[in-house]
Amino acid sequence: MPGKRCNNLTVIENGKLDTYILDDRRTWKVGRISKGNIPEIALSSLTVSRYHGEFRNIDGLWFYLDRNGKNGTVYNGRHITAGIGGGIKPVMLGDGDIMIFGGGEKAVIDSRTVWVLFSEKLFDGGWRSESTKDAERICFNLGGKSVDYNHPEIGMVVDGEDGRAVYMGSTTYLSGDIRIEMQ
Repeated sequence: MPGKRCNNLTVIENGKLDTYILDDRRTWKVGRISKGNIPEIALSSLTVSRYHGEFRNIDGLWFYLDRNGKNGTVYNGRHITAGIGGGIKPVMLGDGDIMIFGGGEKAVIDSRTVWVLFSEKLFDGGWRSESTKDAERICFNLGGKSVDYNHPEIGMVVDGEDGRAVYMGSTTYLSGDIRIEMQ
């Protein structure tokens, strides 16, 4: 069951996972709900600005436009900074890019921040979660091939041809044909 091509976001906030199919619209605003502001990707974390940013399709390519909120956005481990004169500097997205909303200038992943994965691949069957609390070593079975990780990092993504895993510490999210073993 290989993943089908489909631009999407996987968003994990406070233990809850949501998937957004980006190709359903050209622009997706991201932020906290407030009076008069209901973004398409509505988040509840107080470290996320009301109008944090937006995902936009420009000529068939996806970009993230950060609105320079107080607690910032980290993109693939680097803090997004404003463009010339404080303007918005679009970031072109590619398969596997990871963003963290509301973590300051560092890639802090905790219950107050929001973890986001941009992907061009979507696996059938949705997502399921498994407890990985206190795991020091995890083995991912990717359709016959096994990959071991000692002391995995929170926010780590493991991709196989037929599935994906997102390790978030006490919980690992699985999509497609992928299984885990803990030791």
